[in-house]
Amino acid sequence: MRGVPYLEAIGCILWPVVISRPDATFTIGILSQFIQNLGLAHWEALKRVIIYLGSTKDLWLTCGGKTQKFAEGFCDADWGTQKHRHSISGYSFHVGHGMVSWSSNKQQVIALSTVESEYIVQAHAVKEALWLCTFIAEL
Repeated sequence: MRGVPYLEAIGCILWPVVISRPDATFTIGILSQFIQNLGLAHWEALKRVIIYLGSTKDLWLTCGGKTQKFAEGFCDADWGTQKHRHSISGYSFHVGHGMVSWSSNKQQVIALSTVESEYIVQAHAVKEALWLCTFIAEL
């Protein structure tokens, strides 16, 4: 696997995915953890993601629909499904019909219950909501 350009491929698609493709952010985040110790399965998965991104470049991710609300946010956590036992947190905020802020990451602490992992993601989502409200107020 030494001759495989895994690091270069991750580097080429990481920023565009983080900026404009929330549907592939989690996958690239997981694959980027194996830069130092990759295997054939990681390289094959990365190639599949690149093919997916290329074949869906003319499609748009639409979240929601016709809503009367100006801004709204969603958050969720999956507790205990990863081998490292850290929960995965995610949130997204929408202004009008467009998603303006999103995040998907591994929680820093190991939650002891589903409720605790949900409280952790809600705390992060509230911080983002407060920042977003302040930003919109300044506009």
